Amino acid sequence: MKIFEIENYLNEILEPWNYTDYCYNGIQIEGRHEVKKVAVGVSFNKAFIDHALEERVDMLLVHHGIFGSGFFSLKGYIKRRVEKVIKNDLTLMGYHLPLDAHREYGNNATILKLLGLEPGEQVEVGYIGEYEEAVSFDDFYKRLKQIFPNQPILKYVNSDFVKKVCVISGGAAGDLRKVEGKVDTFITGEVKEQTRDEAREMGINFINAGHYATETFGVKNLGKLLEENLGLEVVFIDVWNEV
Repeated sequence: MKIFEIENYLNEILEPWNYTDYCYNGIQIEGRHEVKKVAVGVSFNKAFIDHALEERVDMLLVHHGIFGSGFFSLKGYIKRRVEKVIKNDLTLMGYHLPLDAHREYGNNATILKLLGLEPGEQVEVGYIGEYEEAVSFDDFYKRLKQIFPNQPILKYVNSDFVKKVCVISGGAAGDLRKVEGKVDTFITGEVKEQTRDEAREMGINFINAGHYATETFGVKNLGKLLEENLGLEVVFIDVWNEV
């Protein structure tokens, strides 16, 4: 399949034109036009590229591609990454905020569904889900650990029960204040110095489940779509990052 056909297919699903992002969403580096095998992963880095080359893929599809809003500079480690991709005639395709925010295939919607919730009100690129009846925090945390079994989780517990949950994957600790009075539990992928006290004063359970760990779901979902609907061979490359 041609790379531009793949890009058009994903664009129709993710609608990147609706987002002001830190990067270009779609084809970031044009390589060979014919694609049979795709490597999907969270972040574009040397380890990911090296594993992809071992898998003999034609295209890389990531959540964190080449970032840079309004400028582009090829030097240092960025140059070395891009150089390796171009030398091996690979295509790099990335989708950032559109993949966080998608109500069906996105990171945040998927986490909510795995927790037994449906994405409701949108907050930034995340969503709020609500249980019909409150569950104990201990039971909720057990569900969470089933989703993130190997991830060290930082939690600030300020309520014994969980009913309304907001999930915003990645580095969204600063969005905690946007859900004050709306939820009792907030899940994201990073934490700031002030987060503990903000969560305590708002009475919100704060959970840091890891930036990388909370953003593996979207690319896996896209990989399944490419396999099932476009007939491509797909491999998920897990360059684990505990942060």
